Amino acid sequence: MKQIIVMVAMIALGVAIAGFVMGFGESAETLANASMAEITYENIIGE
Repeated sequence: MKQIIVMVAMIALGVAIAGFVMGFGESAETLANASMAEITYENIIGE
């Protein structure tokens, strides 16, 4: 019985961590897109 409880808890923890990582991935993509819009080739070479 104890093993079943631990297994269910581990599955729930895995789902929670996966949700957190997926949410972080979306915000990281948004930040990357914003920085790509700000950084242009002209800014890099200084023209």
